[in-house]
Amino acid sequence: MSLFGSCLCGAVQFQVTCTIDTIYHCHCGLCRKQTGSSFNAASLVEQSHFSWLQGDQQIRQYQKTSGFRSAFCTVCGSCVPNQVNQTSWMWIPLGLLDSEINPIQRLNFCLNSKATWGESLSADQDYPELPSSTEIKAYFKLD
Repeated sequence: MSLFGSCLCGAVQFQVTCTIDTIYHCHCGLCRKQTGSSFNAASLVEQSHFSWLQGDQQIRQYQKTSGFRSAFCTVCGSCVPNQVNQTSWMWIPLGLLDSEINPIQRLNFCLNSKATWGESLSADQDYPELPSSTEIKAYFKLD
């Protein structure tokens, strides 16, 4: 099973070699600013299931002192996958996937921070804040 993704201009391309069964929508203020939308739609995979196909030299990162990181293509500005803090997890923005996925589990994070003008999508589990790393590991089958 391989999923392929790319940024808006196609300069950055990547591959995920596992199924994406769980997705999440994060409604926190950082994710809203990063995406310019009411929430971030993403998933997490182990780095061992992720590889850059081209354009990784086109990627730059911005990191806040809190550890929040945003990686983006320097050509088109699209957010691109990045490593989650010091973990072995990769953050995958779902809008970059060129392959279709059929998630079996949907989660909502940080609903206490949800924009008043945004709507929450139906989910199997809602969290007022971020779930614990133990819960995240279990949901996304991470080591």
